[in-house]
Order: sequence, then structure tokens, then C-alpha cells
Amino acid sequence: MDSAALLSRVDELPRLPKAISELLEVVNDDNATVKTIATKLSRDPLISAKVLRLANCAYYGHSREVGSIDEAVVRLGMQTLRTLVLASAVMGAVPKCNGVDLAQFWGQTFEIALYSQEMAKRCGVQPDEAFTCGILHRIGDLLIAAISPEDAEKITEAVAQGKDKHAFERELLGYDSPDIGALLAQNWKFTPALVQGILFQDHPKDSNPFSKLAALLCLAHKVLADWDTIEDDDKTSWLSQLATKKGLKMEMGGLRVKLTDLRGVGFEIGKALA
Repeated sequence: MDSAALLSRVDELPRLPKAISELLEVVNDDNATVKTIATKLSRDPLISAKVLRLANCAYYGHSREVGSIDEAVVRLGMQTLRTLVLASAVMGAVPKCNGVDLAQFWGQTFEIALYSQEMAKRCGVQPDEAFTCGILHRIGDLLIAAISPEDAEKITEAVAQGKDKHAFERELLGYDSPDIGALLAQNWKFTPALVQGILFQDHPKDSNPFSKLAALLCLAHKVLADWDTIEDDDKTSWLSQLATKKGLKMEMGGLRVKLTDLRGVGFEIGKALA
């Protein structure tokens, strides 16, 4: 990574709005009441609308539609609410990018985040941190598209021609998309472990110390790409071998069913929040 090239772009990185930072503080407060959270949410019409849409989407919804923020908070639960507010903050903080299919981008991002969250429960990683890392892991792609759309187009063309994406980014820009995504996470004051997870997402074993978050991202991408091509009876052994190869010791009991049930949920959530 060319640190000078990357650091020269720091001032162009988006900032988390103060209102979002305050909202994150409230939903991360274990002592906060439903009423407190609902009141705070109600002050942000955009996120309030997203919370209601998500509470009523097929994955979280029930036969009766909820129409109030209080009901939505109760239905979703604190963990889901925390991740939703974070995801909404990220989606709202990054500028719109011409040439990027945001519905597809965020749908895939949520798929990776949900797989990472589920697998994290089985290998000693905090599930919320794995989800957060999944939400942020490709943010560098959007930042490059926002900062330099011409370069983003060149990168897309190079990948279509079979070139290695990150090698081409480094050749063109002096840094690659995980570099700038990790810098954003650092500026937003996420944990060093999460920053390392983003930075080493394509080569987790290069991280010192070893990054389980990065390894989970690698594994989640394999699940997204190849899951439907593997016979059901072979999925557990396939996943176990991949986890070991990525450096993870993972409990496999029931994981095949969980991941199968999650297929497509991320795309549904992304659509609800777009």
C-alpha cells in the first residue's frame, strides 16, 4: 500500500453524522429502554421508515403488520436493531455512485454479513462484530467510485478482462479497496480487530495476529458463490474443509441448515433498506 497516496484522500472520506453517532450510542446501551430507543429513532424519519420496512419484511415479519416504531423495536430485538442502525448509517453516509447497482451491492453485502454473523457464533468471534465487518468490508469499492468514478470504471473493465482486481487497483491508485475501507473504519473509530478484518479480507493469514474476521469474510464469499453448486450431503464437509483451510476452527453442527435458511435473506433486507 502506498500510504502517502491513501492518506492524501482522508479528507474525502465521509463522516458519520452526529445524529447517527448518538443513535448508535443509544442502541448500544444495554440499559436503554424500548421507549428511549423508539423516541430517539422517531427523530430520524429516514431510519424510522427503514426500521418499519424491515420489521414488516418476510424474514422478520409475521401475519400482522406493525405500524409503530415501538412495535418494530420489540419485534426486531436489540441485536437486529443495532445492526440495522449501523447498516443504515453506512448506507446513508456514503455518497451515491454512478455506475454502481446499489441494490445488488447492498444485497450481496448483507448476505456476506449474515453468513459471517452466523459462522462467528461457532468459532469464538463476537457475532455483532462479524456482522459489522461484513457490512463495511466492501465500502472501499463505493468510496473509490465516489471519489474517482473514472478510475472505478477502469477497475471494472480490468476485472471484466480477467485481471486481478486488487493488484490493478494498487497499480492504478497506489492502494486497493480494502485499504481505503479499513481507513474509513479506523476514522469511524471501529475496533482495531475490525479494521484488520477489512484490510486482510482476501488474505487473512497475512494478518499478524491472525484475523478471524478476515477469514470469516473469505469463507462467507465462498458460501455466497458456491453453496448452491454443492450437493446437500456434501455441504458440511465442504464447509469444514474450507474453514480449516482459512485457519478457522468451527463447530459445524446445524450450520448447513442455518446457512441454507439464510440464502437470499440479505438481498431481501438490502431491498427493504434501499
